[in-house]
Amino acid sequence: MSNDKFLLIKAWSYILWSDVEHVLSQLLLAEITGRIPVVYWPTHCLHNGFEHTNGFELYFEPVSNYTIFDVAKPEYTFYPPVWDQDNLLMDDPNRETWVYRNLGEMLSCKENVLVGDVYFDMYNLIPFIKKDNPAYGMTVSQIYNYLFKKYIHLKQDVEVEIQGFYNSWLRDNGPLLAVHVCSPEKNRVFQIKSRRKQRYQYHSKSYKNSKKDAKQEKVKVPRFGRKRKIMQPNKPYHDAIKKYIDKYDVKTIFLATNSEEILKEYREKYGSMVVSTECSRLSGEKENEYLDSYIVKRRRGIEILKDTFLAAKCDFFVGNDFSSLSHAVTFVRDWPDENVKLLYWEYRHRKYPINAEVIAPRDRRGIFGKIENWLEKRSDSSS
Repeated sequence: MSNDKFLLIKAWSYILWSDVEHVLSQLLLAEITGRIPVVYWPTHCLHNGFEHTNGFELYFEPVSNYTIFDVAKPEYTFYPPVWDQDNLLMDDPNRETWVYRNLGEMLSCKENVLVGDVYFDMYNLIPFIKKDNPAYGMTVSQIYNYLFKKYIHLKQDVEVEIQGFYNSWLRDNGPLLAVHVCSPEKNRVFQIKSRRKQRYQYHSKSYKNSKKDAKQEKVKVPRFGRKRKIMQPNKPYHDAIKKYIDKYDVKTIFLATNSEEILKEYREKYGSMVVSTECSRLSGEKENEYLDSYIVKRRRGIEILKDTFLAAKCDFFVGNDFSSLSHAVTFVRDWPDENVKLLYWEYRHRKYPINAEVIAPRDRRGIFGKIENWLEKRSDSSS
């Protein structure tokens, strides 16, 4: 690895675990290209509020022995060309246009400093992994786990706080089931309509010459009204929890949630089985606040890390397949497949967030339902 080739990994989003996931994919890019990784999360990040502070290093140890100031040298060249030594601390407002950020260009660029400020899916990087890389031949989840263990290390005070809570409330009360429930998205409703809003009846017109000349035409037939089914946010959690309790005799439920109402609901239903951390949560119509206080922002970030790592210390986990925190729990450690369940709504082979309301037409049964399903699949494939 050359000591004058760097990959500067900047923030991608305003969500802590989404940014960590972005860092992990960029770290794989650094290994593929033989560059030294340097992570820098600027002041504008949600969980950083102190001027000229690297938000990443508020929670994690550096991934290398270099900082952003080591790469901001006048003799270095930079890619994408929008960057230079004077603006590395800033954010590029045009990055979402993906100009000069094609994966092929970034893999082949020769500049000293490659700036990674856009997200690449791990699936897109796998074909470029060389045989001498430890990640060669691994699945996506295995790669995340490998990169996390190698590069992501908590600050000592955060690690001590997590371990202290685990020793006091969880360690001797197993088997442990961790459950991550996001607050319902009240302003987000998925109203699904059948893509084939009208059924068609075909018939032939008679012509003088022969039946081969018969021509088909579509005759619109109105669809009879059908009842709808409403999928309530977070409803399947309790069925999943019951299965783990019945099968593994779970004694303690560690609940990670950002909602006061959900915490109250679970305490009323499961009583003393529920254990949760003391942290700031949303209540009623209250929304996330982008506070300016550096101390408040770091505290909120620690609370998120605390819930994540405590959940990863449990024996079983039920989470939200559309949540970056739930996915983080799955790659913080190696899990047996049967010990993890990520929930989502599914309708006609499409996924929807489990914490959102989904309104969909009920499936027809019998021969008419089969015909309609076949017509809709045919419509999907043609579109």
